[in-house]
Amino acid sequence: MVRKLVMGAFLAGALVIASLLPLQAAQALPPETDVTGVITSHGNPVVGATVTVTCRGFVRTDTTDANGSYLVSFTTAQCPFGSTVKVMAKKGTMTGSSSGTVQGITTKLNIAVVNVSIPEYGWLGGLIAAGTGVGAIAYTRRRSAQQGSSL
Repeated sequence: MVRKLVMGAFLAGALVIASLLPLQAAQALPPETDVTGVITSHGNPVVGATVTVTCRGFVRTDTTDANGSYLVSFTTAQCPFGSTVKVMAKKGTMTGSSSGTVQGITTKLNIAVVNVSIPEYGWLGGLIAAGTGVGAIAYTRRRSAQQGSSL
């Protein structure tokens, strides 16, 4: 009889401890995910750039400080470990972007902003690149055909 009481008390205690373990594990998760970095242009910090950070549809913004640094925070429910984070920085005509994966409590993404190309020349550059690519393919095929016939 005493043995059954001791065994019952032991099992009851084990159940209480087991029920508290998930609660302790949930409390061990960090309350937030921080995304931070430095915005630079030609190696120099960019002061006053607007930084927009997106994680799983949630958006946060910050303005860079005197060191070019930014910091935004998400809850871990909004931006958990393994999520993709996209960062865009803009100041005047300069823009830059980067993306990365949340690695833990703090994820660091540095960006170098650059001047935006003039839109009128965008299509011209595209045509030149496409023509160069087609020409390179044609040259490679012709060269392969000539080498194959000389064997």
